[in-house]
Amino acid sequence: MNSIRNLSISLVAVLAMSVATSSANAQSKILRVDATSPAGSPAILLTVLGKIFPREIGVSLQINTGQTLTRSVLKFGTDDLEMIHFVSQITPWLKNGKRMYKKLPKKANKAYNSMAAIFGFPASAIHIIAWADSGIKTLADIKGKRVFMGPPAGGFYTQVSSLVTVATGLVPKKDFEVIRLPWGQGMQAMLDGQIDVFMRGTAIGSAVINQIGAKKKFVPLGAGKGADSKKWQKVMIEQLINENTTIPAGTYNNQVGGDARTTASNSFILVRKNMDNDLIYKMVKATWENVDEIHKSAAVLKTLNKAKPFAGINVPLHPGAVKYYKEVGIKIPARILP
Repeated sequence: MNSIRNLSISLVAVLAMSVATSSANAQSKILRVDATSPAGSPAILLTVLGKIFPREIGVSLQINTGQTLTRSVLKFGTDDLEMIHFVSQITPWLKNGKRMYKKLPKKANKAYNSMAAIFGFPASAIHIIAWADSGIKTLADIKGKRVFMGPPAGGFYTQVSSLVTVATGLVPKKDFEVIRLPWGQGMQAMLDGQIDVFMRGTAIGSAVINQIGAKKKFVPLGAGKGADSKKWQKVMIEQLINENTTIPAGTYNNQVGGDARTTASNSFILVRKNMDNDLIYKMVKATWENVDEIHKSAAVLKTLNKAKPFAGINVPLHPGAVKYYKEVGIKIPARILP
């Protein structure tokens, strides 16, 4: 009788261990991911990878969009996130506990030391939009106007305030009224005529900007000759790690005026530093081996370029990513080697 009871207990124990192991394995195949607007190219890319990874390597992505990256990245320090897209200019603030991280430097530094990059790409060109009938024809004309410059938190404000000041000399809050709202509310304020100028970082050709054109004619305000200055090169390209780009005339419905010179911020994909090397290797390999599929899935993802896999990256690569790039003969800059 005791033998039967002991056998039953053993079987229960084995079954429990088996269930626990299966649960752990299932959990390990689901990566928690944060992204900003679902209409943005980084979120679109992650969504496409969410279709490729299960098929190629048996990994699913649980994507939570509409998030503020400056807050989401802190989850790396609390083990509450495995993957995120990020932008270059925020990295030093996170590392050194500056700006929005001033009140929580230890938490920010822990998050910084918990993350690693796998690849980068030019993601969001800065669009500065005014209605064609507003009388605003150039970027300098925003003086004295009501200007939406992004959400209350986040790095976008630094991008656009730098662009405006470098290109025109105008200073936000001093020379024009700054409106900061969540992305959706900012768009609605523009459509309702509550603001004069709408600023948004999004891929060229984005459906977000076509929503504006669906209402009436608009003009994109470019940096003009300001993009040729040494200060522009120093601030927008070197300090913010952006790239020069142009929004061509006729890109959007009801767009008027000529080409608009602007800047594009690079995004890069972060994962937790302590994630399995082989898993990250497979994720990076699956991404680049299916890059044609990624390009075909959305026009805004054509900036993903295997010839420039480290665009914007200013944190160390994950060792699993390093393995892949060395394997295929891509030279890795020494500054991002782990």
